[in-house]
Amino acid sequence: MDKSIVITGASSGIGKEAAEVFAEKGYRLFLAARRIDRLREMEPHLAEAGSPFCCSGEYDLSIPGSGSRLVEDALERLGSVDVLLCNAGYGIFGPVENVDPAEMQRMLQVNYLSAYESILAILPHFKTRRQGHIVLVSSINGKKGMAGSAAYSATKFAQTGLGEALWAELKDFGISVSVICPGFTETEFHRTASRTSGIKAKRSSRGQSSREVAEAIEKAVRKKQREVHLTFSGKLILLIERFSNNLAMRIMAKAAQKDPLRKME
Repeated sequence: MDKSIVITGASSGIGKEAAEVFAEKGYRLFLAARRIDRLREMEPHLAEAGSPFCCSGEYDLSIPGSGSRLVEDALERLGSVDVLLCNAGYGIFGPVENVDPAEMQRMLQVNYLSAYESILAILPHFKTRRQGHIVLVSSINGKKGMAGSAAYSATKFAQTGLGEALWAELKDFGISVSVICPGFTETEFHRTASRTSGIKAKRSSRGQSSREVAEAIEKAVRKKQREVHLTFSGKLILLIERFSNNLAMRIMAKAAQKDPLRKME
């Protein structure tokens, strides 16, 4: 196999596991994250796992333009790219009135705008080759909002909407688009969210591991799946929404009341 993938947010969690899964499949890797030391530590292991080529770059996606710059660097290093995995992101907990506009802007930049920049940068390459795959790691919160995560949900709804529109725009160019919607995933996400907002939340369902999400991403690329939902609770709430959006909203509100956000001591 001579395929290559660009992975953002690759230093931990889903991104790190995705790097390993795609290395095992023989992909050449370009890894992007702020913590370049972690990426450098990963490179020898990924080579042993099966990747014929692996390189890393330090990018702070909260800085406008970093999303396009990393794609330009990846194309220079790899020569060609087959998959763009937009995984970088973080969240904050709390009601809307507690979210500072500056923090909301930063989260929008990292979670959504950086991915948008990367996609704009990769599209000419994909269209010239008439092939390529864009993967957006969204969330079940990108399909149904929940009290206490409105700001995060807004960025994930943006990702989901972008993915749906891109799929329709690009399908005739041989370019695939997948939106991945995990539920609760055991990563650094919740620790970061708690540290940022001073609030933590109890998990409302079993969710899935980072490895399970990474394997679902690889399957979505292999089978060209448009949208993937990983948890039973996520699938169930979306099924209920088909018949009654009001009922689905009430269930989500009840879940938020059952697992309330709590101030950290």
